[in-house]
Amino acid sequence: MTVRRFPHQFRFQLTAKWLTGTYSPRKAVDVGGGKGLLAYLLNLQGWDVTVIDPFDQTLPPKYKDLETHTRVLLPKTARVKRISLPFEEEMSKDYDLLIGLHAHGSNIKIINCAAKYHKDFVLFPCCVIDEPVEIRSQVNWMDSLEEHAQSLGLPVKKVKLNYVRQSTGLYTRLV
Repeated sequence: MTVRRFPHQFRFQLTAKWLTGTYSPRKAVDVGGGKGLLAYLLNLQGWDVTVIDPFDQTLPPKYKDLETHTRVLLPKTARVKRISLPFEEEMSKDYDLLIGLHAHGSNIKIINCAAKYHKDFVLFPCCVIDEPVEIRSQVNWMDSLEEHAQSLGLPVKKVKLNYVRQSTGLYTRLV
């Protein structure tokens, strides 16, 4: 029996569902959060999520609710908290959970912040664009991130969500 995987465009809904099933509502930051749909979905569930992304983008006008299979229109007044700057490590100290879905150039920073400030993190990294690392031949990028987190004493776990493309993530649950 083949399990149907969701298209990549539903990654925010699937990630939000996994996050709310894994963590209690908390103050989180979505690094490289783009338009802010993940933050919006989590905020609907009682979270307090801020997007940090150097590009100021507006929320999408709609999304699909995967439970009801209906299109949900966002109110024209819908907003998420946003910091329109490149992510720097000191920005993370006031948050409980650091989230990075394809957070180009910030994956190592997120892991370093988690260790420095004793925070949980969730990463779904796709590539090494703008990362401050030496790319090692024959070493998988995900394995490199996992090794880095473990070298900082973080108890890293892996998760695989049900959507196509980069759906494997790393996370911690410190509390």
